Amino acid sequence: MKTRIFRLTTLAALLTATLAGCGSSNDSQTSTVLTGVAASGAPLANADIVVCGANGAKKTTSTDSQGAYSVDISGLTAPLLVGVTSAPLSPVNGIMQPINGTKLYTAILSSLSSGSNIANVNQLTDKIASDVATTDMNLKGSVQLYNACASGVVAKASATTIKSSTDSLRSLVSDALTAAKVSNVSAFDPVTTAMKADHTGVDAVLDMIYHNRDGFGSATDNQLTATHLYDRNMQELSATNVALDATLKAWSSYKTRIFVIGDSTASNYGKDVAPRTGWGQTFDRFVADTTTTKVVNLAQSGRSSRSFITEGWYAMLANNLQKGDYVLVQFGHNDEKCTTTASLDWANRCTYPNSATSAVQSANATSATGTDGTVYSVPPGVATTDLSFQRSLEKYVALAKAKGATIVLLTPVTRINQDKTVTTYNEGAFPITKSTHITSKGDYFGNYSQTVIDTGKANSVPVVDLDAKSIAFMNSVGVGTGGLDATGGWRAYHNSTGPADFAKYPYYKTLYAADGVTPLAYSSQTAGNYMNADRTHFKESGAVKVDEMIIEGIKADTSGALSGLVSLLK
Repeated sequence: MKTRIFRLTTLAALLTATLAGCGSSNDSQTSTVLTGVAASGAPLANADIVVCGANGAKKTTSTDSQGAYSVDISGLTAPLLVGVTSAPLSPVNGIMQPINGTKLYTAILSSLSSGSNIANVNQLTDKIASDVATTDMNLKGSVQLYNACASGVVAKASATTIKSSTDSLRSLVSDALTAAKVSNVSAFDPVTTAMKADHTGVDAVLDMIYHNRDGFGSATDNQLTATHLYDRNMQELSATNVALDATLKAWSSYKTRIFVIGDSTASNYGKDVAPRTGWGQTFDRFVADTTTTKVVNLAQSGRSSRSFITEGWYAMLANNLQKGDYVLVQFGHNDEKCTTTASLDWANRCTYPNSATSAVQSANATSATGTDGTVYSVPPGVATTDLSFQRSLEKYVALAKAKGATIVLLTPVTRINQDKTVTTYNEGAFPITKSTHITSKGDYFGNYSQTVIDTGKANSVPVVDLDAKSIAFMNSVGVGTGGLDATGGWRAYHNSTGPADFAKYPYYKTLYAADGVTPLAYSSQTAGNYMNADRTHFKESGAVKVDEMIIEGIKADTSGALSGLVSLLK
């Protein structure tokens, strides 16, 4: 009797075990392995990997020297979020973020099969994950998605959004994939297509792409947000701008590179906001031989000398700068965002100018009281010297000298003052009698252009006083013929788009009230519409004029430090 009971019990146990192994391919109890490669045109070696399931379960591992990883994800349900970090994240505004060049990429794997699954993590997968995060989860991008990994928020990722973003991205890189001899391009998925981080195939395409995110570009930004991808001309890859061009040469293949570092007055702009143009976008027109010399425009809208570093753009410069290169640095417009202590602008972008006696000013002399009544000396996690404009600029000087490159500091190009007696449209006020980069608000007052000059003198590096040159030029043209339909004058150089151009540049079309007849007030029009002409940013003619001023200053340098640069210019 005991023998029969034992046999029946054994048979039942075997039957139970057999049935337990017959679940569906997405059964969280199925033993499942996830493998992949973390890369960015090179392996992300010894990097931390985290994998989170839709059920909130999480697994961790790390990559090997080739960027490859493998992890048992039994217990996790699809869709999965996979994240890789090259270094620990740091707290900024109380949020853990990848700063100062730390790489963070994410990927979403929509479904699982039993056995082995692939989930690569790279610039392309992060772009898709960022799109899905903003569309399906009401998040700001892949950083916020990564920080919410264990919450199960990835469950909100829809197959429709993932497919749409993947298809769109594939169309932008398909020619490059073909050139790199990737097979079955029409079915390419950067998450699941097998690859190696060896500069061939998919990784060769990653070599052509630069990655970063929207950052601290306004008074309301407390974290890095949407992902953007750029080609070797630093033009954004998008359906409204450009696709990836595999024929563009790597920066390293040029004998000499001229790096442009700065803010929105210098940055590149896409076709969607044309004719707005930064002076760095047109600077290569003045290079004598573009087959041996490359202008790399890293300037970014909204950035100060400090946030450019925090957001990782400085690291991009540092990783590519070589002996014999040149660096043109123009900051100031956004370093001035110091008016309200304890604001996000103060926390993320502000640097203080030198005093009237050229003394360095940072936040180590006094404490300040924020709008919430809290006493601050510096933003949390920020060194006191980081709030000095001169000390911030000196980081670029030190980098250039360490790399054997030559740096040129530029004072910030002037703004156009507003004539407030004109109430129906945005008009400039002339003459401009002093620098528009002098601040008398916030904790420390001073002149940002003079601080650039002080920095050059203190570090024995050349300075082009672009502020003074642009003031003189704009005063020479003034308001032109005057009136809303003026010809000539400052609006011939600054971004001002009229009705005759709206068909070509619809971004600037006049906005109307609900009746469809009455134009909104000029201040409600898009900056660059002729009613609200942009007093800071340029159209192509203005960008070229600024280039000419800069080159005039470079050629006038008597120190001898810029003779090599002069020889590269027309």
